Amino acid sequence: MQYFKNTRLNGVSNWWSWIFVFWLTILGWIAAQLFLTSPLIPIAQEIDPELGQAFIDASTAAFENVNMAVIGLATLGFLIATAFGLLFSLLALTSKSKYSKGFGIAGGVAIAASFFCLYLLSPLASSPESTDVLNRLLAQSPTSYALILLTFPASLGMLYIGQKFIHKRTILSLHTAFSKFRFARAFQAIAVTWIILGVLAFGLNVLGITPLTFSFDASRFFIYAAISLAFIPLQSATEEIVFRGYLNQAVENLTRNKWVAFIITSLLFMAMHLANPEALSGAEAGILPIVMSGYFFFGFAACLLVWMDDGLESAIGVHAANNTFAAVFVNYENSVLPTPSIFQIQASPVLDSVFTIITLSIIVIALYALRPKPVVRAA
Repeated sequence: MQYFKNTRLNGVSNWWSWIFVFWLTILGWIAAQLFLTSPLIPIAQEIDPELGQAFIDASTAAFENVNMAVIGLATLGFLIATAFGLLFSLLALTSKSKYSKGFGIAGGVAIAASFFCLYLLSPLASSPESTDVLNRLLAQSPTSYALILLTFPASLGMLYIGQKFIHKRTILSLHTAFSKFRFARAFQAIAVTWIILGVLAFGLNVLGITPLTFSFDASRFFIYAAISLAFIPLQSATEEIVFRGYLNQAVENLTRNKWVAFIITSLLFMAMHLANPEALSGAEAGILPIVMSGYFFFGFAACLLVWMDDGLESAIGVHAANNTFAAVFVNYENSVLPTPSIFQIQASPVLDSVFTIITLSIIVIALYALRPKPVVRAA
């Protein structure tokens, strides 16, 4: 498969280069989060003073539930480890001496320490209380909703810099093995996914398995629908570029096994969604593995699409279609996208997991059948 082979044939693929660039991407995402979410509390206070105060209280509660000595040391450790990680990684990537491997190891250790410190700081980033307040704000403020969606593509800057200047490969090679990004294939995947999701949703409604409730609210629908259709494809594309693109290329390059890469990146994709409202509810109900299994299968199906297509086009299309379908057409209570969709359903973790596997299987088979025919070149 040329999409993965290109990483071995072109550019720099030392193990520390993969770690360094992924770490830079994480730092870029954190910076984007801090910058773009900084107006959320003022927005909440302007919309509803009580909601603004709830936002502040949830943030304060996060500090009350942690050991501040540990948080202080983790913050200091993160800053020091980040500085040393940058220093040693750059030395490893630019040095031509015999010490370059040692610099790489030192940089890897520093980056690992930085990740560990971030893990210690993670309780400050999300909690059931803060997640609940954030969802309430997103449901009332289209501006806040747009800002949250924009944090995803804003984090791609560091990844693209790393791809071009550290790996010394084209940005296009991160997206596809073809000479240009195939937008037609991405739009085809969107159309196929919308059709399959729509048929399944209304079929389950007719059978009485998952009834649809008409919930159209014209005063809120159109602005949220416009933001969803404009920005969700960017959010979905970002996740695909990072997980099915960069991380798949990295793990496959290091292990020489695409299936190992698919499993690892799907597990990481699943872990990234552990702070979602449905995950927190699933943890409280003792069914977290069932709830999260859908994310794993979604990630794995997207990996199959990349393998099948030699690029991210159809995976991005399916991801964007899945998320926009939920945000605009059929959503459910306590969704991570709290938008005023046309219809609402009652979420059922077990049934949802089963139907996720069935739906993804149908989508992958349909896109396989519709894939562009390979070009046959004359001998």
